[in-house]
Amino acid sequence: MVNVRIPQPLRKLTGGASEVKVAGSTVIELIDNLEKEYPGIKERICEDNGKVRRFVNIYVNNEDIRFLQSTDTALKDGDEVSIIPAVAGGAPEGKREKRKVYLTYPPRLVKEPLIYRVGRKFKVITNIRSASISDKIGLVALELEGKRSEVERALQWFRRKGVKVEPIEQDVVE
Repeated sequence: MVNVRIPQPLRKLTGGASEVKVAGSTVIELIDNLEKEYPGIKERICEDNGKVRRFVNIYVNNEDIRFLQSTDTALKDGDEVSIIPAVAGGAPEGKREKRKVYLTYPPRLVKEPLIYRVGRKFKVITNIRSASISDKIGLVALELEGKRSEVERALQWFRRKGVKVEPIEQDVVE
């Protein structure tokens, strides 16, 4: 059995459970088995063609399946699978800014859902562009969009938490 972490938006389908145990030898088989036990969950995770939705991230033992074998990624008993939907705030009014940054997580923060939290805490849209996570370090390329003041507040929050924040490229103001 594989331990699957269920995000808050999908917990109504799992009777409120934040974690469930499901069988599956691959990610797609696991998703199909989730659907059998919790009808309606697959359509929230996958497109009609069976591919994972663009704004849903799936991690197997803290590794993004996009950098593995996607939905063909092999699973074994005891693996941990995390389903992480992209979090978006409302559409901020006024001038919007997109800022791309590298986040470097120290070991103590690697398992913390900080990107999820920043999207909930501030009026910013988060978009994970790439990620490499291990037990020792987390490297994430993140795009944040929102009012300039909210984006800056979100980045300061990351810094206060102990995450190293470095710019990727020039900011875009709309």
